[in-house]
Amino acid sequence: MAPIRPLYGVTINDTIKRGNKNEMQALLKEAKTTLKAQGDLAKAVDKLSVAIKKPKDLAHVMYGVPINDAIKRGNKAEMESLLDQARQTQKDQGDLKKAIAGLESALKAKGKK
Repeated sequence: MAPIRPLYGVTINDTIKRGNKNEMQALLKEAKTTLKAQGDLAKAVDKLSVAIKKPKDLAHVMYGVPINDAIKRGNKAEMESLLDQARQTQKDQGDLKKAIAGLESALKAKGKK
């Protein structure tokens, strides 16, 4: 049984340095099989790096509880993500405080409070 070894640059470069053609052919076959099975490792590593820096946005209502919970957890990437979302929500909604006041006024005018 052949020793288990990771297929990465050092393994491949060491095999080339040894210069054994049969060993290089066997490793090339193994490397191609591994590469085909794992897909584009460099792209996957890049995606992982992005995912670590910016956690996947979870659907939640932008109000104090999720924001305060994120502050307690202290995850900088999560807090930055929430801040971006909160700013965008505020921009999308306009002046929510003013809209609530308008709604209250409209209800008072209808005699319902």
